[in-house]
This record gives sequence, structure tokens and C-alpha cells, in this order.
Amino acid sequence: MRGGCHTLAAVGLCLALSACATPASGPEPETKKPKPPEPVAAPPTDPEPVYRIPGANAAESAGIKGASGVVPVKMDTSQREPGFDQLLKLQKEALGRNPSSDDEKLRLALLYATAGKLEEADQVLSTVKSRTNKLVPYVEFYLRRQLGDHKEAGKLLSMFNEEERLATGFVIERAELCTQIRRFRDYTPAEGDRVRPGGVILLYIEPRNFALQRNQDKHILHLKYEWKLYDDRSTELQVPAWDQASLEEREDRLTVNGAVSEFYQSFKLPLPANLAMGHYRVKVTVTDAHSGKSDRVSIPIYVTAVESKR
Repeated sequence: MRGGCHTLAAVGLCLALSACATPASGPEPETKKPKPPEPVAAPPTDPEPVYRIPGANAAESAGIKGASGVVPVKMDTSQREPGFDQLLKLQKEALGRNPSSDDEKLRLALLYATAGKLEEADQVLSTVKSRTNKLVPYVEFYLRRQLGDHKEAGKLLSMFNEEERLATGFVIERAELCTQIRRFRDYTPAEGDRVRPGGVILLYIEPRNFALQRNQDKHILHLKYEWKLYDDRSTELQVPAWDQASLEEREDRLTVNGAVSEFYQSFKLPLPANLAMGHYRVKVTVTDAHSGKSDRVSIPIYVTAVESKR
């Protein structure tokens, strides 16, 4: 029992001492420690640009350099176009797979001709059996000329001209108002279309693809001509000097050596003296008597005023 009393007394003493030490206003509030300032994030900055180099590996493309600072570039290994020798080899292989193909032979001959290997090209072209491909005779013509076989080249050229003549037909190739005519395609064109009433106009006419009539070793050319004058309202005007021209002046009937393909004719046509000032057209018609085909052209002229005499 005594011991218990001592304990209570000690506790009471402690409580009394605590009461004396406490101010009258009440217990002291608990002091809070200030929080440390939060770190301020640095403003974002643009990353350093990465320059990608074609052919470099992934690390180099990401901007990671080696110790030396040199970024190697890999060699471009993309497939390239084959050279001429490779094309020639491929074409030979194609012909080997299909030796009876005339198209493959023609392609090989063209490659040889392009390379200047004319003998090889001629040898391959001679094995082409079918002549249905229109390119074959032209390649043959080129080889004949380059190899000096002018006789065969001439035959092929005549064949080409005949094919062109039949395809195009009879036409007037050129018709010019001139001041002077010397020979085939050698003339001085007029500076303008102005003429004077009663004056003379000089015309250069060049027909093309005319037919020739064979007479043993000779050839006969036969062309007929007609001239008409029209005003600006397309009304035909009578020109007695033209209508009364002789037969020799109205046509050409010539016997020539060989199959000529070049020919020209010139005409001096006097104009009526009573033409009024204005625009006119001279219509020239040329007829191939052998084939019966015709062609015509209109040449514009301008008749100036007559100068009055003082």
C-alpha cells in the first residue's frame, strides 16, 4: 500500500509542475516546418536537328557520330541501266532462245549497226526471211550505202520514191511568185504580192509524183496547165491572153532519159490593163495526163493603183 501511495504522489507532482509551466493562454501550438521550394523545370528547348544521310546506318541517321566525328556514307547499290555491251549480250541470248524470230534478228542487226559493226549487222539482216516489217528495207538501205554498195542503195531509194509517190499522189510541191527563175529550185521570190495593171507576173511551179510513160529505154512526161483569175469576191475574170494561149504553152510533153522525179515549169502571165485596184487570186491547175490526177494552188496578188501622168 505504501508503495502505491508514493507512485501517485510522484505523478501528482509531475502534473503540478506541468501545470505551473503551461501559460494561461493554453498549450503552445505545434510549429510546422516550411516546405522546401519545388524545383522549377527548365524551359523546353528545340532538339538539335538531325540530318539524315542517304545510305547511312540507323545510328548515324539519328545524329550519333563516331569518335572521329566523320559520318561515312554507304555506296549506292541500286540497280543501274545496262550498258551497250550488256544489251548486245541480252539480245544475243534472246535470239538464242528463239533463233527463228525475224524480229529478234532485226533488233540484233540494229544494235550492231548502232555500234558501227556494219558487217555483223549485214550478216544478221541477211538471215531475215520475212520482209513484212517496214523497217527492214530502210535498215538494208542504210547498210548498203555505208558499205559502198551504191547500186543496191539506188534500187532501194527508187522503191521508196515509188511507194511515196503512190501514197501521196500527184501534187504541186511549190508555187511561188518570183522576180527571177534560173533553174530547179533556184529562183528569187518576189518581195511582196503587189503588181501593176497590165503588168506581167512570173510564176514558179513544181509538180511532184507525176507519172512517166515508158517507151523502150525512154520515159515520157505529160503535164497540162490551166490559169484562172478571181477577184476578192471569188468571181472569175476573163483574161484573153491566158485563154488564147497555144497548146505548147498549155502543156509539157517531154521525152527524158531515165525515171526523173524532179521537174519545174515557169510561166509569164500578162495581166489585163483594166484591172481595178484590189486583191486577186491566180489559180493554177496542173494535170498529170498519164494518171489523170490534178492539183491546184491559189497565189494571191494585189493590184495597185495606176499612177496618173502629169
